[in-house]
Amino acid sequence: MTKLPEENGLPAPAPAEPARAAALRRPGRLPPLNLFRVFDAAARHGNFTTAAEELCVTQSAVSQQIRQLEELLEVRLFRRMPRRVELTREGTALASAVGESMSLLMRACERIADPKAPVVLCVNAPPAIASRWLLSRLKRFMQLHPQFKVTLLASSDPVDFDRQDIDVAIRWGTGSWPHARVEMLAPDRLFPVCSPALLREGPPLLVPSDISRHTLLQVVSGSFWGAWFAAAGAGGLAFEETLYFNDVGLMLDAAVQGQGIALASRLLAESDLKAGRLVRPFDIEVETGAGFFVLTSPDFSEKPAVAEFRSWIGFEGRESA
Repeated sequence: MTKLPEENGLPAPAPAEPARAAALRRPGRLPPLNLFRVFDAAARHGNFTTAAEELCVTQSAVSQQIRQLEELLEVRLFRRMPRRVELTREGTALASAVGESMSLLMRACERIADPKAPVVLCVNAPPAIASRWLLSRLKRFMQLHPQFKVTLLASSDPVDFDRQDIDVAIRWGTGSWPHARVEMLAPDRLFPVCSPALLREGPPLLVPSDISRHTLLQVVSGSFWGAWFAAAGAGGLAFEETLYFNDVGLMLDAAVQGQGIALASRLLAESDLKAGRLVRPFDIEVETGAGFFVLTSPDFSEKPAVAEFRSWIGFEGRESA
């Protein structure tokens, strides 16, 4: 027969704690935060009925939630008097901490909602667009809107506004992003670009077919050289050499260094063309059927900072195009 612990000279185990109280004592566990909101109102008014009127609930609901908080904390927070309630010592200590916490939350919410407060806007763009087109323009936006601070993230990852802390994204494509508000930034028209030194030192570029005597630069994801040569009336050419890149920015860097001739869009080549680092040997352009687009969350696209940025960047895109 199994002996009880006390029969073996061992102390009897302590009674089991209530499950809720035991769970509460685990590190980092708190009662439901709404209970503190009810407690704060009752502590300030010293009356459950008045607290219920402030919270737009019944006096019975306030009483039940105060009782629930007392059970979770295993202390009495109020002394129930005929026409009012009074805080106990434990209640007074808790009321001070809860009141201070509610004030901190209120001030934080006011700062966030204040239209004059600085607003941080997170913009996400592929590296080539971020460095070659957007970066030089952001200072102008912040000068026009000093209350907005911009964080620029360079990435080509798929955009998910529900999972990512992004306000605005710029992407290249055909305009099909079903879970975003999509606005055209600029169409994608491609034309050849090269270093001025290549024109001076390499084989002459008198007609479009002369390009085939140079190294062609293109991205590995696809090339529109065939479409461009067809548009230029020089289809079916054999190329002497081709260099491939996984990033259009690297491809344009290679063109600046005189390593060959690349097809570029006006948006990405604009700064190099203006600075004279790249030139256009021919004016013929080819449409790709794609373009650069501004993506925003359908739920927050009219938020003041996002709406201002959408309007501004749309103007900049039209100016570049």
